[in-house]
Amino acid sequence: MSDLREALTMTGWNLYSLRKNPRFYMSLFLGFLLCWLLTDKTMAISRTYLTNVQLLEPFVWCYADSSSILYASLVMMLLYSAFPRMDTPASYMIFRARRTTWLLAQVLTAFVLTLLYCVMILLSSMAMCIGCNVFLDNHWSETATILSFSPASFEVALTVMRKTVKLTTPYGCAIQIFLLLFQYVLLLSMLQLTFTVLKSRKAGLAVSLIVNLAGFALTPERFMTWLNLPQEFQYYANLLAAWLSPLEHATYTMHNFGYDLLPKLWVSYLIFGGVTAGLVLLSLGAMKRFSFNFSGGYTDEQ
Repeated sequence: MSDLREALTMTGWNLYSLRKNPRFYMSLFLGFLLCWLLTDKTMAISRTYLTNVQLLEPFVWCYADSSSILYASLVMMLLYSAFPRMDTPASYMIFRARRTTWLLAQVLTAFVLTLLYCVMILLSSMAMCIGCNVFLDNHWSETATILSFSPASFEVALTVMRKTVKLTTPYGCAIQIFLLLFQYVLLLSMLQLTFTVLKSRKAGLAVSLIVNLAGFALTPERFMTWLNLPQEFQYYANLLAAWLSPLEHATYTMHNFGYDLLPKLWVSYLIFGGVTAGLVLLSLGAMKRFSFNFSGGYTDEQ
């Protein structure tokens, strides 16, 4: 119990120290700016034609797409580039507590930061409804109906509407998308933490960026282009991308809704959760060899 209390105290200290970290405020600003850029075109339809909008629809239209999730995770990597703290106060703290306690505090910090960031993304998307005719009822809006007949310039929103409008509701859809986004960003944070403990902070950031780069590369369209496949193989390209790419597992529209062999939502949740738990266990084992060097008032990890 005392270890948990110490871990919670360290977590609070980690979060409190963010008040002086410019990367924290820059991440919040860039996250809000990203929501504005992603929703501006679709929300212009509502303002132009005076159609109503369900409050959660901007979040659904944007973050059911792999590219939007990739951009959001890259913004979060700006904050994680300073995580975990490796300065002198953090180093003294690890010597006053057990190594496992320190690691638990870092895991809790990553969990809280990821949750707060995803909530901020959700609230920022909802804020984009300002100036529109907004309602809270759990059904799709007139704007969603218009998007169902929109041209290719609204391809992302169009894909989302075609795959969801008859199968779910705005609240249910938004919850699923939020959980997928949260688990993907949390997975990246655990990768960064694990390889920081195993090797160094630079190695942790490099691995996280490589996973994002792999997700960017492993898309159905790029499968088709690289392998020079005819359009008839689009379905198989979708299957390969959906099962092999972590980013596609976080993409709502790349899941099985009852008529294909794409992964079901619960399968992606289990994969994300299992890999995240495995990374935590790997970090626990690596903490036995983790050490700090003190020199001239600052620290560096080995």
